[in-house]
Amino acid sequence: MVNKISFPHSNDWGVIDPNGDHALPVDSQLGHRFQMVDGVVVDLYDGVTDDEVKTLDAESAKQKQLDDFQVMQDALVIQVKIEASERIAKLDWKVERAKERDTLNSTTTVKDVFAARETIRAASDAAELAIADLTTLEEVRAFTW
Repeated sequence: MVNKISFPHSNDWGVIDPNGDHALPVDSQLGHRFQMVDGVVVDLYDGVTDDEVKTLDAESAKQKQLDDFQVMQDALVIQVKIEASERIAKLDWKVERAKERDTLNSTTTVKDVFAARETIRAASDAAELAIADLTTLEEVRAFTW
């Protein structure tokens, strides 16, 4: 077992090396478990074996993927809400025109504009439900509405 480590790039990523500058505090083949703190090599996974470190790393990577997925899913919902709001706002001028025409002509064209706005809201709601059903980052990245 090699019991030396070097920190060639900085103090936060060790490389196991028989000609290393520092002695390892525990036997290990995993350089990433060590960090240099005030000139002392510190084991970031104190008290566990390399196999346990690998398991912890795998669990951490999986949790990061889940967190990333949730962040992207939440961002996609916000994007849909913003776009729906913008689409509805673009119809403001039609509402004003319809109100004026309805007043002048005793018509009800403003209902048509309100119906168009409601269609946007319904599409936005449906998109949010569809986003909630996505299960992979690839699906989130590919989603459009």
